[in-house]
Amino acid sequence: GSGTGSPVKRFGKSHFADSHTEKMGALCCCAGGPDAYVGGGRKGASNRISLRTRSRMVGTREPLLKESEREAVSNLLRFLEQDHSSAYQTLTSDKLQSLCTLAYSENIELQRSAALCFSEISEKLTEPITEAVLEPLIHLLLSSDTEVQKASSLALSNLALHGPALNKTTIVQAGALQPLIILLGTESAEVQCNACGCITTLATTEGNKREIVSQGAVTPLLKLTRVHDPRVQRNAAGALLNLTHVESNRQELVQAGAVTVFVHLLESRDSDIQFYSAAALSNLAVHEAHRRLMVAVENGRVIKSLIVLMQSPTEKVRCQACLAIRNLASDDDSQERIVSAGGLPVLVPLLASNDTETVIAAVAALRNLSIHKGNEVPIVESGVLLELRRLLSLQEHAEIQCHTAGTLRNLAAEEQNLAIVEAGCLVALAEQLRDSRNIPESVLSEVSAALAVLASHPVARKQIMELYNGNFYKILIKLTESPYSEVQYNCAGVIGHIAINEEYHSLLLDGNPSAIDFLFRFMQSEESSFMHIALWIMAQFSSGNKSTKAMLRRSVLMNKVIELRSSRVNSAEVAQLAETAFNNLKDFPGETVL
Repeated sequence: GSGTGSPVKRFGKSHFADSHTEKMGALCCCAGGPDAYVGGGRKGASNRISLRTRSRMVGTREPLLKESEREAVSNLLRFLEQDHSSAYQTLTSDKLQSLCTLAYSENIELQRSAALCFSEISEKLTEPITEAVLEPLIHLLLSSDTEVQKASSLALSNLALHGPALNKTTIVQAGALQPLIILLGTESAEVQCNACGCITTLATTEGNKREIVSQGAVTPLLKLTRVHDPRVQRNAAGALLNLTHVESNRQELVQAGAVTVFVHLLESRDSDIQFYSAAALSNLAVHEAHRRLMVAVENGRVIKSLIVLMQSPTEKVRCQACLAIRNLASDDDSQERIVSAGGLPVLVPLLASNDTETVIAAVAALRNLSIHKGNEVPIVESGVLLELRRLLSLQEHAEIQCHTAGTLRNLAAEEQNLAIVEAGCLVALAEQLRDSRNIPESVLSEVSAALAVLASHPVARKQIMELYNGNFYKILIKLTESPYSEVQYNCAGVIGHIAINEEYHSLLLDGNPSAIDFLFRFMQSEESSFMHIALWIMAQFSSGNKSTKAMLRRSVLMNKVIELRSSRVNSAEVAQLAETAFNNLKDFPGETVL
């Protein structure tokens, strides 16, 4: 009777699901992360120009200038020569009129002057941009002159990067995207860099991310990842990364060939490109079909490259490579491939990183790898159990504790229970339940679930009953009254496994607190899973000795078992468990059950 309908299957393998933007079933698939902010703006821009020192600025005495153009040049020169930063923070209507005069002039030098002036002003303009301001700037983007393209694309990039957040939306609404996309195809690396950088910054808002894809930027951006200029490559990869943050964009990116591009970019020498590519692949790997495509590229090249990047001297690259490995490890085949390719010796040392995000990524990856039965022995033999024991004590990092407990739960689901107990991990798990008042629900749920699986091993049960001077079982019984249903259920599961050992029956049933109390409460629950586990535990106790049976027959549980046995409301499985408990008790010599 003790094994009939055992609910232990609920305590099986633990997959992790977490995402900044979505949940992926029961798998550890995370899409999202920070947006890339790169570009040809002020930061490191080699083409920043001061009109006050430019000899090419058209003079007011140029004989071919119209009077209106001469006045506009003179007006702008006076404005720029003020040399007060506050003067640049707003763009008055007369200054804008002067810029429009130059921008729409047929004189190419005046167009260049307008573009240069825009680039100068754009760095310090603090007020939200308007479509009226953007109109002449967009006109300049469409110029066939490379110098005009350089300065105007830099100006737009500055407005997006350094101006108010609203600028990003206004720029797209004003129709700047198409000219920017056209500029991606120019021959000038400077123009390409500025245009890419601007698109990257624009792609940090949700609406813009969708609009950029719908207007056809993906293919030109993918082409630019293959150019030789690392600045252009970097900006193009950053823009594409930002586009992957929106689920609706991912299929289009994949269809355009982004997977192969990102896999190859992992081998770039530039750490930013490595980071952007790993992050993009991590986002795309949320989808099972996309993961298959990644692994199919040159027979798993992505896995080998990511393992190399997990050894990068750059922390953010190591962390992002771990995140990508974690998402790829959502599939059985990849779980095995990653370990076979040498992923464990690289992954395990990252658990000791000083960077919290890297540790979270590493232990989450290990959790997914531990799902595969064939990986259990290599994981245990890697010496990681001692490190997992340490991670369980990091009470200021609940996410790390959750992934650690989940990993132990996966390993304990098979034959590694004894190794886990001997490494001290069971004690470390129990310590989290010892005083649970300040422990988050997520940690309590994961830890109690891991203990429920571990308790299936006789050595683990013995240690549980010896912990804290033999009083740990009382903590477990009290936790069946936890405000969290998962914790209640899991702790009951631990008690159920302990009840397999007849020598513990008296302690569990006749002590204070007593298991009888929570069993009765569970049997009265409207939740079938609670009735199920209570009856399963009853089955363990009812197969015990005379003393145990007598105690159960005298308790409030007996009438409840009879009631559940005959009820037609409950499931067949609940009725069967109640029947088993009833029959075990009915067979007690010398007494009959009415």
